[in-house]
Amino acid sequence: MAITLNDLTISAHGVDMDSILDDWIWAMPEPMRPVLLTALGDAFAQGQSGAVYFVDAASGEIRAVADDGATFQGLLRDARFVTEHMQPARIVAHRRAGLELAAQQVYGRRTPLVLGGADDIDNVEVTDVTVHLSIHGQVHEQVRDLPDGAPISAIRIR
Repeated sequence: MAITLNDLTISAHGVDMDSILDDWIWAMPEPMRPVLLTALGDAFAQGQSGAVYFVDAASGEIRAVADDGATFQGLLRDARFVTEHMQPARIVAHRRAGLELAAQQVYGRRTPLVLGGADDIDNVEVTDVTVHLSIHGQVHEQVRDLPDGAPISAIRIR
C-alpha cells in the first residue's frame, strides 16, 4: 500500500489551531502553535523562537525537533524522521483493520498507554483530534509526578 505525507497527517481545516494545545501549556518550553497534526494524534508545533517541537500525546512529552520552520520542512523529506515521528506502518495497519479517518479525526487509544492501555490495534479508535489532544494533555498533567507503576485512583477530565 502506497502511503504519502497526506496519509500520515490530517488537515487543519475546521480545527481551532489557536486552542488545540491549551491542555499542554504545562509542558511547553515556550508558547507555541501547532503547524502540523499527525494521523496518530500527535502534533508538531512552532514556538515563538521559531523552533519546532513534537508534541507526543502517547508519552506526554514535548521535544524540540528543528531550530526553525525551514529545517522542519527538510525533515519532512527525511524517511527516518517521518518513520520515527509519524509511524507509517501503524497507519497502514489501522487502514487494513478497516479504520478510516474522516475530517478532524485521528487514530487514538481507547485507554491511554500511561493509564495501562495496550499498545495494540484492539486499543485503537478513531476519535476527534481536539478531544484526543485535550484528554491526553490533561491525563499526562495529572500523572506527571507519579512514579512509574504507581496506582492511579482517579483522573479528572474537564
